Amino acid sequence: MVVIVNYRIFNFQKIFEESAVVSKMFKIFIIKALSLTGLFLTSLTAFGQTQEATIFDESVIIYDRSVYGGAVLHTSGWGVNVSFTKNKGAFKSRLFQIDVVGMKHPKEVRSFNPYFEDTRSYIYGKLNNFFIIRPTIGKKYLKFDKIRKSGVAIGYNWRFGPSLGFTKPVYLEIGIPQEGSQFNIIDVIVEKYDPELHLPDNILGRASGLRGFDELGLQPGIHAAFGLNFEYDPEREGVKGIEVGATVDYYPFDEVEIMAFSQNKSLFFNFYISLQFGTKFNK
Repeated sequence: MVVIVNYRIFNFQKIFEESAVVSKMFKIFIIKALSLTGLFLTSLTAFGQTQEATIFDESVIIYDRSVYGGAVLHTSGWGVNVSFTKNKGAFKSRLFQIDVVGMKHPKEVRSFNPYFEDTRSYIYGKLNNFFIIRPTIGKKYLKFDKIRKSGVAIGYNWRFGPSLGFTKPVYLEIGIPQEGSQFNIIDVIVEKYDPELHLPDNILGRASGLRGFDELGLQPGIHAAFGLNFEYDPEREGVKGIEVGATVDYYPFDEVEIMAFSQNKSLFFNFYISLQFGTKFNK
């Protein structure tokens, strides 16, 4: 028995040829799909890297002005200051600063009346309180800028100008004893300190700090300073920092009369540390 199969129905060669074509097209499709997928992933990674760079490595904005101020602690007292800078380049600024500081004599010792309780402290022998206003001009230089937000910028500055010293007389509360009894106080008066009249046994303490402002004495002089700046604000437009340095105040016309029984001087040299807070901006 012979079975005859129709060749046109079962043409295996043609089927094999068509299968090879389909397989080749499928391979091309897979290759192209993988290529497109790889391109997409590469673009996505690049975009992510761009976003990361924008967040962590921001483009630097140069601010041409800043204003800041803070408290100053120096070796003879304390005070406050306010500063304004205007850029003259990427690393140099014009500096304008005003200091208001108090100045103590090294021989000042706080005392109390030895015979009476609940008295206020005072400084025996102190004739005048002395404070200074310094309007200065100078330059500020940036030596090492911050390379990241958590970094520290380091710079220095110098400045000079007039030193306007003011003396304010010291007023004390003086006890008036009953006649014949030194320890029986019948009255308390406020007087300007006189070392010839006021002794430790009749001084009850300092008077109000407002007394004596109508008797201010001017002591004109000159001032110079040098400081090192350490700025650590994480924001580029902010100012937070510490400054350390040295100051000189000289009064050529006369010694500054602060104490009655100690040598007074006309030259004041001090080290200082200043805490600074402020902002940077563009006009």
